[in-house]
Order: sequence, then C-alpha cells, then structure tokens
Amino acid sequence: MRSQDGEFEYVVIGAGSAGCVVAARLSAAPGARVLLLEAGCEDDHSDVQDPARWPFLLTGALDWGYSTTPQASADGRVVHCPRARMLGGCHSHNASAWVRGHPADFDSWAYQGNRGWDWASVLPIFKRIEDWQGPPSGLRGGRGPMFVSPPEQTGPIAAAFIEAGREVGLPVLDDINGPSMEGIGYFNFTIKNGRRVSVASAYLRPALSRSNLTVITGAEAQRLLFEGDRCVGAEYQISGKVERVRATREVALCGGAIGSPRVLLLSGIGPAAELVALGITPQVDLPGVGKSLQDHPLLGGIAYELTGPVPPVMNNGAEATLWWRSRPGLYSPDIQPVVIEFPFATPELAGRLPEHCFVIAPSVVRVASRGSVSLCSADPSVLPAIDMGYLRSGADVEAFLSAIELCRAIGAAKSFDPLRKREVMPGPLGRAAMIAWIRQAVTTYFHPSSSCRMGVDDQAVVDPELRVYGVPGLRVADASIMPAISTGNTNAPSIMIGEKAADLILSA
Repeated sequence: MRSQDGEFEYVVIGAGSAGCVVAARLSAAPGARVLLLEAGCEDDHSDVQDPARWPFLLTGALDWGYSTTPQASADGRVVHCPRARMLGGCHSHNASAWVRGHPADFDSWAYQGNRGWDWASVLPIFKRIEDWQGPPSGLRGGRGPMFVSPPEQTGPIAAAFIEAGREVGLPVLDDINGPSMEGIGYFNFTIKNGRRVSVASAYLRPALSRSNLTVITGAEAQRLLFEGDRCVGAEYQISGKVERVRATREVALCGGAIGSPRVLLLSGIGPAAELVALGITPQVDLPGVGKSLQDHPLLGGIAYELTGPVPPVMNNGAEATLWWRSRPGLYSPDIQPVVIEFPFATPELAGRLPEHCFVIAPSVVRVASRGSVSLCSADPSVLPAIDMGYLRSGADVEAFLSAIELCRAIGAAKSFDPLRKREVMPGPLGRAAMIAWIRQAVTTYFHPSSSCRMGVDDQAVVDPELRVYGVPGLRVADASIMPAISTGNTNAPSIMIGEKAADLILSA
C-alpha cells in the first residue's frame, strides 16, 4: 500500500527485529498513522519458514551482500557480513535462538549514564515480549507476542555436547535465560510447530489489520529530510523512482548496525570532516556515527569427523551452547561456544572438513575490539566500508585461546565416543600455530552492534531516550544503539530495544 498524501505521524525505516516492533506498537495508538519502509521483500520464501535452512539464507537475493574490509588482524581476510533484506530483518534468517544477555550488560549500560536501561528496568520488557512455553518462572513472560520455547526434541550431537560439558565440570542449565547464564544447555527457540516465529509474524502481521499502518517493501531509504535542524521525513527509492514521505511527529531509524549509520551519514549526520571529503554537506557534526562497531567473533571451527553420516538436523542444527569465563576474576562470562551439527568453517579452512562432521565453534562475547562503518561515496547505491576490527585487541585472542582449550576438552570427552571418529582441526597446536589458526578461522557470529552508540559522552550518537543528538524528531532504535554488545545472541535485546523505543516515543 502507499499513502495518497505522503504524510504520516510516524515514519519507521527498516522492518527488522526492532523496526517491526516499533511500527506495530505505534500503530496501536489511536489515530496515529504509521508508515514502515522496508528495503527488502516479503518474508514468504520457503527457506525462511524452515528454521533449519538458515545457512542457505545468508547469501543471495534476501541478503544485502555486505563484506568487511580486509581484516588486518585476521590475515587480511575479507569476511562476509550477512544482513537480511526482507520483512523481519535478521529475525527472518537467523538461527532462531533466544538469548536475553547477562544482567551485567544492562547494568553496565545504565552505569555509563543511560538511565532506565539497567537490568531491573529492562527485565519487565523482556517478560512483556515473551510467550514462554517452558516451566513457569518469575523471570519469564507468559502472554507476550513472541513464542519462546525450549526444544521439543533434540539431536544426538547436541545431547552429547551437554553431557560432555557436564563431564568437564560445567553446570548444566535448565534455562539459559534463567537465574544463571553461566553453564551449558539448550537454546531457547522462537520455533513453533517446526516453523520460524519472527517479529514479522508475531508483531507486524497482526498489526496489519489496522488501517492506520502502511508497509511499503522494496523501498530503500537514502536520506533523511530536514526543516532547519528538525528531521521531518525521509527520501527513499522504489522501482527506480525517488519518493519522499513526511513525518509530522517522529522518524524512527531502525536500519540495524550497518544500515542506520549509513543513512545518518548519507543525510549529513556524522563526522563533519569525513562527510565534507565525500562532498556531503554536514547537517550535524556527530563524530561517533559509525564508530564503535562491535561483532561477536566466531571460530569456524573445532571440527570432528563423525563415525557415521551427519544425523538429521533438529531445530536449527545449532541447538546447544555454553557461557564461561576465559580466566578467573572476570565479573561475568566472556566466551560462548556453540555446537554446530553440520560442517562449518571459513572458506579458507573449509577444504579440510570431511563430509560427515560436526563443529564446536567458540565465540568471544565480551569482545574488546571495535571497528567502524563508513561511507565510500555520497552515492546511496555504493555499499559502505565495514571494518569489524576482528582480533584487533590482543585480549580477544587470549580469550579465544582459553575457549579453544575448553572446547577441545569437551570434544574429547567420553560422551562423544559413540559419535566422534577423530578431531579434524585444529589439533594440539603450540601457541603461535594456534594463534595463526585463529586468524584463519575467525568469522562473524552475525551480531553487529554499537555503531550509533547510546550514551552521554561526546562520542555518543543517541541519548538514553534514543534521540539523535542535535536532531529533533529523529530516534535510532536497533542493535546499533548498544553502548557495548550484549553477552550472547543479539536478536532478543534488539526486540527489547524496539519495545522500549515505542514506549519512549508514545510517552513523548
């Protein structure tokens, strides 16, 4: 549908994990006309609906086609950066895992001056989101739009992984979003009756019954529109034509950790000197736009050949995980290995994998390295430069060395004896050789964040109410606003950010 007059109270840019939530919640307000712009298409592809098919969605027409710049601390390798281009955003192509994060994540955000983002404040929002199917708990929600469940059935590799964790002394968690995050257990999933549940199905489609919500797909936002210093709308391209839409109240930019800084920079909001060098007239000199980018680096991976064929994929094929501390004295866990029940490795190492194998893939989730998103051109059709900064900090390398030691102990445990034929890689390497392997094995865990960081310092892009500094009428609401990346998969926190953003907008 398209508005006849091009004017709405609210314009939401991006129908991803936060954007679908913001649009749905705003449209519930009486009399508020809401437009949701999505650059991609519908989410009706059969592979989207099957939660086990997520690896096949990471390239092709439903992906933006982003890659990093050569990563200096990863042997100069260029790493693919999957970002979904469809309704539901990355919740329509991710592995359907539901991880809130550690309470310390949110308390740390608040400690940095972001009042209202502490764990006690965001827990009720997480509970409001959830339709939890597991055992009743005061920490879980029961009537929210998002179906969240423990796995109904599990595969033999995941079961062996958990028992192997028990063998090496890890606590086994009944619920990874329960009282403690530290230990090993099955993921919570947004999977119902074998089908993906996403923000598109849980939030957006029910809201489409309201006549005041308009959704336009294939509409790629290029620039924001201003009257003086106030943001009053957006310019977008659709079917080769440039259209403009006006927002009489607010614009909510929900383009994700790559898309949101890109639109801000194209609109003249960012480091002034960099914008001028590209021929863009600065609207607001905000030096932090596109900086502080973080992702969870993942190693693909510690591989084991199976004694027989790969078992049929259950759930998402990556059913179990653990959180642990890479060294004593840390306040909260900083590593998160995950078992992947099929061959998984970087292109540089994939040739070493046998046909029938599984992988234990460690990740550093309290990552020290940061990168950036920057423009290569003032032309909106030119993709941005994405520097994830993988392994830039030596602390991340040290955390990986510890994580590999733990993962190899789990892979060698007796619980895997009936399944494991041999360890394929990396093997018992010395320190220098193991670090060299890490630089070849590192890739994305698909969790970019923090490129429009929330805060109260001079590098912050948005304030604690998600308002862009110096730009009335504009907020950013997605993973880009995280002051630091959360300890685990970022989809659930992104949905929480969307819920909180809607609260903030409506209360204004």
